[in-house]
Amino acid sequence: MLNIESSIQYLKGIGSKRAYSFSKLGVNSLYDLLSFFPSAYQDRTRTVPVENLIYNNHQGCIFVKIGNSYQKRLSANLSILDIEVFDNKFHGYLRFFRNNNSRFRGDILSYLKKIFVKDYFTYIYGEAKEEYGKVIITAIDYEIVKDEFTTPLHFKRIIPIYAATEGLKQKFIRESLKTTLNSYTDFYPDLLKIIPDSYNIHKMEISAAIKKIHFPESLQEAEFARQSFALQEFLILETALLLSRNNLLQKNKIQEYKIKKTLLSAFKNNLDFEFTKDQKKAINDIFLDMQSKKTMNRMLMGDVGSGKTVVALSAILLAIENGYQAMIIAPTEVLAEQHYLTISNILKGLDVTISLLTSSLLKTQKEKKRLLESLKNGQTQIAIGTHSLIEDRIKFKNLSLVVIDEQHRFGVTQKFAALYKAKSPDVLMMTATPIPRALAMTVYGEIDITTIKHLPTGTIPVKTFLVTEEEAYSSTIKELKKGNQAYIVYPIIEESEKLDLKSAIQDFEKLSKDYFKDFKIALLHGRMKPQEKNLIMRKFKNKEFDVLVATTVIEVGIDVPNSTVIIIHNAERFGLSALHQLRGRVGRSTKQSYAYLISSSNSQNANERLSIMTSTNDGFQIAQKDLEMRGPGELMGTTQHGFPTFKAGNLATDVDIIELSKNIAKNILKDDPHLLKQENFLLKNLITKHFSSKIKFIGVG
Repeated sequence: MLNIESSIQYLKGIGSKRAYSFSKLGVNSLYDLLSFFPSAYQDRTRTVPVENLIYNNHQGCIFVKIGNSYQKRLSANLSILDIEVFDNKFHGYLRFFRNNNSRFRGDILSYLKKIFVKDYFTYIYGEAKEEYGKVIITAIDYEIVKDEFTTPLHFKRIIPIYAATEGLKQKFIRESLKTTLNSYTDFYPDLLKIIPDSYNIHKMEISAAIKKIHFPESLQEAEFARQSFALQEFLILETALLLSRNNLLQKNKIQEYKIKKTLLSAFKNNLDFEFTKDQKKAINDIFLDMQSKKTMNRMLMGDVGSGKTVVALSAILLAIENGYQAMIIAPTEVLAEQHYLTISNILKGLDVTISLLTSSLLKTQKEKKRLLESLKNGQTQIAIGTHSLIEDRIKFKNLSLVVIDEQHRFGVTQKFAALYKAKSPDVLMMTATPIPRALAMTVYGEIDITTIKHLPTGTIPVKTFLVTEEEAYSSTIKELKKGNQAYIVYPIIEESEKLDLKSAIQDFEKLSKDYFKDFKIALLHGRMKPQEKNLIMRKFKNKEFDVLVATTVIEVGIDVPNSTVIIIHNAERFGLSALHQLRGRVGRSTKQSYAYLISSSNSQNANERLSIMTSTNDGFQIAQKDLEMRGPGELMGTTQHGFPTFKAGNLATDVDIIELSKNIAKNILKDDPHLLKQENFLLKNLITKHFSSKIKFIGVG
């Protein structure tokens, strides 16, 4: 007896060979097949005259009568088959080709001559053009019928188009889905039965939605069905997120904070600038969280240079002046060291003890003992470091605040380990990679989000250009002669025979002897030892090098205000958010800075993406475009979160559905906090199925 988890090889007409082909598409079970939704649709609801295809120069559907067939050998390697076809006005030829040296056995043209029976009819989806006075039709798809009254299976309707692979044709996938839907749709959990009618956006149960997604009567019906299924997907996730937060991150906390202003006022007086409106709001949001009875779980998003550090430092000082410790975790030693130097400088003259803990510092036994003891006895009030801070040997006396910088660079388990350094920590995560609203709502669930959208007054936007290599280098040399510095970024370290990409190592040698022979040039890449990378970055910051040739290891780097140029080779290979992050390495002073993008692609998609970079410096607009063009997996690396791939949900467009699912989840859990009621058993089982091993991590981001 088959069930929803049964292998598709046991379904009629599939078998082990085709099941293997389906597995390449991630389709293994009956559940997978039912939810293997179309990636697009073709509207074949009506046919047009052949002349429409010729003169309008687009693809479409025609219905024609079959005439004689003519086969011709054009060369030793190529043969063609022309099949006469007619409509009421036009006479043309449906053309097929055969490579005579093909590795496939059998004569495909003889087979086609056999099935295209004279005086039968055929539906064709394709295109047509005139060649030497003849109308030549190229078929993308076709279906032969005996007469004008036979109802076709693949025409006169909206046709689903699926992701395909070798061994699976569109027609076979559609026919397999048709058979399966007629027999097994009822196996699919009908979660919408537990959703009140007032929330059921299209009054459509899941069993009906699945059928209509695959075989809709109209494109609008397909969209309504997709939205109905997406609501189920998002509801499972949002309920899991709420459960996680309610059970773990919203526990009552031990620490209490009062705004005493002993340190905060002195800190504010030390600054040589006023907080922006966005910074003030962010600080207010954070202080309200910290003073509440529930632990803070907040994300601080802000573009490069928006002033996130001083906002975080305000929260840290609130913790310290109430007698607690705080820690800042950074993804690299260089960034941790930068935070240490920046914060030490800002807090100069204040009675605050700051310690830097990195792997290299903890190597000396004497230093290690001193640092560990200062954390344990509470002498260190602010601990700044890398992953070393979350090691088991690190103990705090009274840690209350955990700040995680560039949080997307840390895995969920690493963040979770950081939280266990305190009994009930307030958590502030920071990112300079703006996250579109829908993605943030879904990936980070119930985490509160504060956004700093406006840069401080006086910030000069980086000018970005798509240029040739020659133009980029000549412009850079002009900047270097002014005493400024430059980055040159490559997508790979060494040359690849398979990919025509610029290589950091090979080009470093050429650039040293050619364009930049009169300047000091250094190389930095991910295969170097941490100490070596840190040394090079420090020397670059100290102006010991003029040009830094690097891979994306600099994406999260230190501030080098004297750097005014960044050149990015093979820019088409990077996501928009990655390009924006790289661009943030420059423009960190009052000098005008430049980003030069060099592309080796002429594709429309690549040009469209890069034109976005040259037209805006708005990180949030760029992130939204990146989400639309590349999807959430590539943009955020969301696989580390353990989140499922949505079958119907669209994170770029489904903001309203996500908000609706969040509201439904809140109402369900308000009435039944542990999902113990009979009507919620199915929801609980689905959450367990998708998130059983990850539930404690979900709310951590």
